[in-house]
Amino acid sequence: MKKISALAIIVFTFQSVFAQTPLITIPFERFGDHLFIQVSVDDSEPLDFIFDSGDGITVIDEDVAEKLHLVKDKVVLNEESVYGSIIKHNTIKVGGFLIEKNIKVYASNLGHLEASLGREFDGIIGHDLLRHHSIRIDYDNHKFEIYDLGAHPKKGDPIPFKLVNSIPTISGSVVLNNDEPHDGTFFVMTGAGTTLDFNAPYALKYDVVNKTGQHYSYLVKSVSKNETKHYEGWVKSISFGKQKIDNLPVGVSLASKGVQAHKHVAGILGNKVLSRYNIIMDLPSKMMYFEKNKSFDAPFAINCSGIDVQLSEDKQKVLIHQVFENSPASEAGIKVNAELISINGKTTKEVNMQDIIKMLKKDGETVELVVKQDGAEKTVSLKLKSMI
Repeated sequence: MKKISALAIIVFTFQSVFAQTPLITIPFERFGDHLFIQVSVDDSEPLDFIFDSGDGITVIDEDVAEKLHLVKDKVVLNEESVYGSIIKHNTIKVGGFLIEKNIKVYASNLGHLEASLGREFDGIIGHDLLRHHSIRIDYDNHKFEIYDLGAHPKKGDPIPFKLVNSIPTISGSVVLNNDEPHDGTFFVMTGAGTTLDFNAPYALKYDVVNKTGQHYSYLVKSVSKNETKHYEGWVKSISFGKQKIDNLPVGVSLASKGVQAHKHVAGILGNKVLSRYNIIMDLPSKMMYFEKNKSFDAPFAINCSGIDVQLSEDKQKVLIHQVFENSPASEAGIKVNAELISINGKTTKEVNMQDIIKMLKKDGETVELVVKQDGAEKTVSLKLKSMI
């Protein structure tokens, strides 16, 4: 009897260890607050795709689809605001590993997102990967582990989720700056370059904008080319599962379409929070596991310049897209559509746009900018100060 028990333990241990071995581990690139993995469509060369757990459909840039000679039928992708084409019967591989043999891919123009992000990319993938495999995002080591469904390790704080429009949502609680506690459900979106964003219906219902302390507004752009007003402020805390984050900078959306206009979901938990954990996602069990990583206690970076930059249409220049009121940039006379030539002596050819954004978020420091506006170059020194 003891021999049988010992053998059973050995077999169980072997199966447990084997079951928790990933099918494949691939590196990912983190650019700003986005994760890039290598994806092949119909045995193409590896393409740069953003992994977004909030992406319900796999999207490929229409120019890339043309180069791959993919056959397309025109469709409307999102509430009559995003137009594209459907491409049927595709094979998808991630890091050379087969994900799906017969998948629908949607082609759309991603150029406006490239301009906002500061680099070119080929597509976006999310739910189509999650519905076939469990995944672990190792932010510490920039690795993406893919497992058979349910065969992942169970490390970290287990948090149940539900799917809403193919996007994972978790329950959470927020304490606003006036000490009001509010419960709600939040989309979990690795492709959202934010901490926590409140969706418009929730924000309007509870007057969130006026309960986030000092705040400012600007325009944001999503998959749709339309820009909508957005606010930045603070909340005292957010809690989900056993996790709690204090003094959190947040966004407040006033979008009338898309995911941020959802009436039954309070907001979005984005990658600026998610990246503080190593995360496991498993759709069949509807469970996520949040394990704090080495970035958990890092301070949150805040806009300290009053500038929003983006690439020009030809991707060759960095432009001043917005200048916020009562900011160091507005006081220095920087104008919208001015070209940024250099920052602290480095030209925009020497430093990428996400690094420029980081340099403009260092509260208390002084940066020297050279901008070209009104037909002439101008040197400006900005004393950086948090906008909220």
